[in-house]
Amino acid sequence: MNIYLPEAGYLALLLSCGTSWLTVYIAGQGRGMGPVVAATQAQFLLLALAFCMLIICFLGDDFSVEYVARHSHRLLPRGLALAAVWSGHEGSLLLWVLSLCLWSVLFARRYRHDPDPLYPRVLGILALITALLLMLVIGLADPFARLLPPAVEGRDLAPVLQHPGGIVHPPLLYLGYSGLMLVAAVVVAALLTGRFCSATARVCWRWAVPGWCALTLGILSGAWWAYGVLGWGGWWFWDPVENAALLPWLSATALLHTLSVARRRARFYYWSQLLAIITLVFVLLGILMVRSGVLLSVHAFAPGERQALPLFALFTLLSLAALGIFGRRAGYGRLRSAGPGPEETGILAAALLFSAVLLIVLTGTLYPMLHSLLGRGRISVGAAYFNRATLPFGLLMLVAIIMVSVQRVPGRAFFSRLPALLAHGGVLLAAAGIAASVITRQEISLNMVAGQQVALGGYRFRFERVDLIARENYTSEQALITLWRGEQQTGQLRPGRRFYTTRRQTMMIPGITSGLLYDGYAVLGEKTGPQRYALRLYIQTGISWIWGGGLLMVAGGLCSAWQGRWRRG
Repeated sequence: MNIYLPEAGYLALLLSCGTSWLTVYIAGQGRGMGPVVAATQAQFLLLALAFCMLIICFLGDDFSVEYVARHSHRLLPRGLALAAVWSGHEGSLLLWVLSLCLWSVLFARRYRHDPDPLYPRVLGILALITALLLMLVIGLADPFARLLPPAVEGRDLAPVLQHPGGIVHPPLLYLGYSGLMLVAAVVVAALLTGRFCSATARVCWRWAVPGWCALTLGILSGAWWAYGVLGWGGWWFWDPVENAALLPWLSATALLHTLSVARRRARFYYWSQLLAIITLVFVLLGILMVRSGVLLSVHAFAPGERQALPLFALFTLLSLAALGIFGRRAGYGRLRSAGPGPEETGILAAALLFSAVLLIVLTGTLYPMLHSLLGRGRISVGAAYFNRATLPFGLLMLVAIIMVSVQRVPGRAFFSRLPALLAHGGVLLAAAGIAASVITRQEISLNMVAGQQVALGGYRFRFERVDLIARENYTSEQALITLWRGEQQTGQLRPGRRFYTTRRQTMMIPGITSGLLYDGYAVLGEKTGPQRYALRLYIQTGISWIWGGGLLMVAGGLCSAWQGRWRRG
């Protein structure tokens, strides 16, 4: 391996940061898209080069790099070594900035021949955010910092992250965040020029849809990851960091609905602008909550107290700037026309309900943090608050979605309504899955020996045996449990207890078998006697509907984006 690779990566970061500031300057000169596009592409290529160098350091086990030594190991499988690249504060923040640059390049290439002065302003705003984030990376979160003397071996990846979800969840989440930041940049640029119109709303909608789809997939993959790793039989815990991803999703979902009207009927301009800015604020709030160390969470990074003040300053600067521009310029482009029709009323009602849920989640998430910052001790707001407070609004949202979906609009063919029907059908399917899983869930904890079986929820769990397994970086006791419905075997579960040798940590990995109408779930606990183990068993209906509903929502969004491209709308 090239011994100067980390230094070359750091140099690429410096050059990318400088190019970002150059992009800001060029965009402010009003010289058209050509120079701005070239600078944006150079900025992305330099950052991508730095990120590739970091990946090479991980794949090559370069433990002279402190970040690699803290998050990797020679015996770590190569796929998980890739996940280790963004498993810590430094690499994940760099991935976030790279995602933002990727959206900038895609936007630049899409409008590279368009003379509209709006587009250079958008790229200038994105370059400004990129430059500020890169300054944070270079100054406080350098992923290429050397460790002298070099470590002989790495500390290994945290056991909870050694799952396929660790590979796909963070990139999808950051692509979603960055795509929605692009939409906010379009709105801010339009407010600065004072010409937010239906054409601008179409541009916002075109980029909001893929950003929302990526964020939805990110949240869905995170829920699947939690379900398959944490061992408590659930997929959502109302953890503060989970809520940090949910908040921009709620505001972005409301934004999509208002933009769908604004781009076609010149209404809801004010709502669209406000929701885009709020989404940006919540994305930035997520950066602060996850990375400042003010929250205790299995998802949160703990980079050190010196990170908190710069992160808070970044959040304050960008949020107040965006809100200030909105406050001064939002009146431009606001139409005063006749009242909304039935479909628009339903969409507005859905947006208001999404906003109500957003406020409930925001209150429950921030209150413990503020309580702690004021020196009044640590408290927690549990799932009971969120479930009870959001349930009425969730039910009303479902009613509004059904009303909008069945609303007959003259002259609109079934094909044009298909994306909305898919997305709304996905919401209903996921909601049915959530309700079914809560209502039908049954669990039992007991000690079992090989050959013993227990009935639960109309099924029988039979404990067959325990096998000893050795892998590259862990050893495991893995049970084989068969699931029976009457005299027919419907599935197998293989829960295990893994001991990670480098971290000296034991982790319980659930065994799961899924069907359309059931999920069997088993967790293997301590050995309590000769061939006797503690087991926790679950049976529930609807989990597969949640995953299917989420995928249907994304399919509806992608169909909508393709349909809009096909129509050139």
